[in-house]
Amino acid sequence: MAKTQKAARAVERLIETAVQAQKRAYCPYSRYPVGAAVITDGGRVFPGCNVENASYGLAMCAERSAIYHAVASGADSIAAVAVVGAAAKPCGACRQVMFEFSDKDTALYLVDLNPTTGRRKTLKTTVWKLLPLAFDPLASGLLPANPRNLLRSRAAKTKKRSRR
Repeated sequence: MAKTQKAARAVERLIETAVQAQKRAYCPYSRYPVGAAVITDGGRVFPGCNVENASYGLAMCAERSAIYHAVASGADSIAAVAVVGAAAKPCGACRQVMFEFSDKDTALYLVDLNPTTGRRKTLKTTVWKLLPLAFDPLASGLLPANPRNLLRSRAAKTKKRSRR
């Protein structure tokens, strides 16, 4: 029971971090604020928000912002992702980036936050279910042996699962 409560608190902390990040979004063009957060296997939480630019192609989504923040801070694996917004769904680029820095079982919480009422609806899924035939750099042989390869943990988990 204690482990379940601890996990529930970690998910709530993850979602609350994404809610706070959403408040910092810079979105004067779309007026569509999105917040995201990732939690590492070590329990560290990293926020991200969308940041727009007058040259639209230079904008950055919240999901990638959070993941890049984690990577820049030395994170070696992502355990869960939360995305908060009105009907928030990650774009294709964010789905591929999430796949690259997680594994097929990485939890993904899509939080539909109504901006008027503040009500939340949370859908729990996985990164793999959101992008089932993602381009996998491990399977393609593109990744060289690299001690800082963030996907090492995914390869190790996959090997352990295949032995069962």
